[in-house]
Amino acid sequence: MRRYARLFFALALAAVLLAGCAAQPVEEAPAATEIPVPEGDYVRIQVDGVTKAMIPLTEPQTITLRQPTGEENVIEITSRGAVMKSANCHNQDCVHMGAVTVDNWESRVNEAFIVCLPHKVTVELVVRE
Repeated sequence: MRRYARLFFALALAAVLLAGCAAQPVEEAPAATEIPVPEGDYVRIQVDGVTKAMIPLTEPQTITLRQPTGEENVIEITSRGAVMKSANCHNQDCVHMGAVTVDNWESRVNEAFIVCLPHKVTVELVVRE
């Protein structure tokens, strides 16, 4: 069962990333230098495959991500990781994924990711070892 959950997650993540690539022409993609990569561990937030924020774990905060079409996700970043506190998507799978932390990311079914498929939002914990 766990193998199928990982396969499903990988396919779902690929679909979100491919949808982002198809909807965003390469020449319009933001340059990597627009958002500086933090030192140490951080959380990367993407919408439709485009990086919107990279927040160091040294700067805990709550981010409300509102899209022009009405989608809303609330992401809480702590000194240990991140959690999707709420979302107005219909299935709430992203909220039920729970927290991803520096202590549990390797053992989670979704590993370092929290994904809201309806809103095309990914929250990734990047742990530098």
